[in-house]
Amino acid sequence: MTFAPPIRAGGGLAYGLLGLPLAFVALPLYVLLPNHYAREFGMPLATLGAVLLAARLFDAISDPLLGRLSDHLFARSVRAVLGVGAVSATVLAMGLTSLFFPAVRGPDALMVWALVALLITYTAYSQLSIAHQSWGARLGGDELQRGRIVAWREGAALVGVVLASVLPALLGLPVMLSVFAITLLMGWWAWTRAPRPAA
Repeated sequence: MTFAPPIRAGGGLAYGLLGLPLAFVALPLYVLLPNHYAREFGMPLATLGAVLLAARLFDAISDPLLGRLSDHLFARSVRAVLGVGAVSATVLAMGLTSLFFPAVRGPDALMVWALVALLITYTAYSQLSIAHQSWGARLGGDELQRGRIVAWREGAALVGVVLASVLPALLGLPVMLSVFAITLLMGWWAWTRAPRPAA
């Protein structure tokens, strides 16, 4: 058991809030995107499935490298973690938006666009998620405190899943993506004010 000062509710919320937009990403990618591409662009679901599979395979290879990057950033400074996190959050918002509103038409161009946008989105998402979860793990404390840290993050994630499931149907994709970008900005800003992990 590592000693760590107790984390109050404000600190837990500051850390956990980024979990909301991060959880927001999965549902649009796996539920909304296939339907959107099939309905709006006529892309066969088998083609999009192959693109999604290729992107996930790339993700499986890149995640360990992103984990090493995260360790390196934490060894440098918290500012380095937050700085790279800001870049990843920006890229993530742009990548997700470009998936739903591609700048190309035609089956081949659209397939390449979707693959590149997915690779960018997954990489930014993974970097941000790994850094955020590593931050929580490094906050230390006893089992109760670690459980509370996870509860703040996963509680915010649950809200993100609910928002991602209702916003597209109620208000449409542009509003959903705008809410995602706003909550991502708020989550990153709150993260900069979260309790600092042990050195």
